[in-house]
Amino acid sequence: MRRLKDTKGFTLLEVLITLIILSVGLLGLASMQIMAVKGNSFGQQMTVASTLAQNKLEELRKANFDSIANGNDTYSDQINGVSYTRQWTVQDDTPEVDAKTVVIAVSWEGTQANRSVILSTIISRL
Repeated sequence: MRRLKDTKGFTLLEVLITLIILSVGLLGLASMQIMAVKGNSFGQQMTVASTLAQNKLEELRKANFDSIANGNDTYSDQINGVSYTRQWTVQDDTPEVDAKTVVIAVSWEGTQANRSVILSTIISRL
């Protein structure tokens, strides 16, 4: 049997090593994609929580000064299945007379831990 000296092409070993390197790289890309999806989900939850807190803050600013009081409510995001709890506390005559300090906390259970967004403002009698 005669051997060809000018054979061109890849050996089976070279192809196997290339496939192993390619598969390790693709697995790394897959894990990065999973992290990106989780990051986007958390970002969306933060946006919803911040919007809920800001909406309540605007609602309290527009309300009659004497009717502003403590309270809480819940909001359920039907699309993502996340429930948010919104609580607001009002401190009268703080930091001065005819002013109220309002703290709004929106909390929800995230994938890793409980999360919350807190906004604080001072509303004064005009």
